Amino acid sequence: MSNEKNLNRLNQELETLPPLVHEYVQAKSIVPYSLVTLYEYAKEFRRFFEWLVAESVVQVEISYISISDLEKLKKEDMDLYKSYLMSSPRQGTTQDGGLRSHVTIQRAITALRSLFHYLANQTEDNKGKPYLSQNVMLKIDNVKTGRTLQDRSRAIEKKILIGSESVAFLEYINHDYEATLTSHQAVHAFRRNKERDLAIIALFLGTGIRLSELVNMKISDLDIHNMEATVIRKGGFRDTTMISSMFMDHITTYYHAREKLYQPDQREKSLFLTTYKQEAKRIDQSTVEKLVSKYSASFKTKMTPHKLRHTVGTQLYKNTNSLLTVSHQLGQTGTSATSLYTHIVDKEKRDAINDLWQN
Repeated sequence: MSNEKNLNRLNQELETLPPLVHEYVQAKSIVPYSLVTLYEYAKEFRRFFEWLVAESVVQVEISYISISDLEKLKKEDMDLYKSYLMSSPRQGTTQDGGLRSHVTIQRAITALRSLFHYLANQTEDNKGKPYLSQNVMLKIDNVKTGRTLQDRSRAIEKKILIGSESVAFLEYINHDYEATLTSHQAVHAFRRNKERDLAIIALFLGTGIRLSELVNMKISDLDIHNMEATVIRKGGFRDTTMISSMFMDHITTYYHAREKLYQPDQREKSLFLTTYKQEAKRIDQSTVEKLVSKYSASFKTKMTPHKLRHTVGTQLYKNTNSLLTVSHQLGQTGTSATSLYTHIVDKEKRDAINDLWQN
């Protein structure tokens, strides 16, 4: 989905939300958070405020909910809302009537945690104090998935590239994918963007960066000589990540061909481009998601950019046995998220199990 559509959807949500949310969105737009994230968060804020009104926790309309209303919230209120999310049926989706997934509920908690953290720590009233004197979300736990790390890792293992498959994937796109196309139009489109698409896949597999980090890169953020990429991580901080030499050829090829391929205006500094109405523009997230999906589905199984990130995390852990190294490469502030990779069964473990009872 284009940035313009995401911005329109976000603005529609903001029409009914109180000024405190508008201020939050403005602050996080500067960080920057992606428009997709802000839109999803705005939906969660609206859902929460609707619940506050419906349950008479607040006595005003949504657009008039104030800091003082949020200041009065207690842990009991937030636990009740969490229980509501876990037990009430979904509405307005293709699966009406079913319970929300743990991922959906956790997203709601994450969104509220971000809002309350902002109001309690990153704001300042006319007396120099934060808007909220206490953050009730600090007392609210994450949602437990009901699945072990081993179970989650086994599910992920089937949907990522293992070992040499990453290199084979790029070779497949480069040499074999075109033969699967059945129309001249598809072949033409593939050839036109082939160098770019290979570079995108190579950069994902060579760094493990996030989708938003890739599409927001400028041409100046790519350091070919030192094999490094500068990205804006979650939270808005700049970080320089190393690129595996294994994938530099495709990235370098596109880097030198970018201007000839897309003939961008000198003011267009985005690294990855697409042509829209005969004009070079920054590629959007949905386009990248689609190209990763079509190539991976043809090669092995349909994947997302996030699965390519899991691929890098898994392979890096197998090679280093260091969660700290993985967390640094992936731009994570701790190792808890990367502990998943310790449970992914690699070839050595599988061979050991297979040979366990051999004489």
